[in-house]
Amino acid sequence: MNVSRVLVPVVISALAVVSNPGVAQSLKEEYRETTIGMSEVPQTAIDAAQKALGTAPTEAKLIQGTSPQEYELEALTKSGGEMSVHVLANGKVIKLEHEEKSED
Repeated sequence: MNVSRVLVPVVISALAVVSNPGVAQSLKEEYRETTIGMSEVPQTAIDAAQKALGTAPTEAKLIQGTSPQEYELEALTKSGGEMSVHVLANGKVIKLEHEEKSED
């Protein structure tokens, strides 16, 4: 088997990911997220997330290296998709994300 036939597509794919700022940023954010228990999230952040999501969050992630501390709280939508909100410990909402369930 010719190693270059396998290696070239892998290198090209890696370069495409790194050269796309949106994908690179997304991977960077995913790397910094650590799943934590809801009990580890300040109540102020949970309350703000519930208001933004329209339902109680069911999953929490700590965004490492942020100051003030940022959390990502997630909940399922009625259609089976997922919504998440990035919120600071003091309850300030940073961003709201919505992903619909794929039709796989």
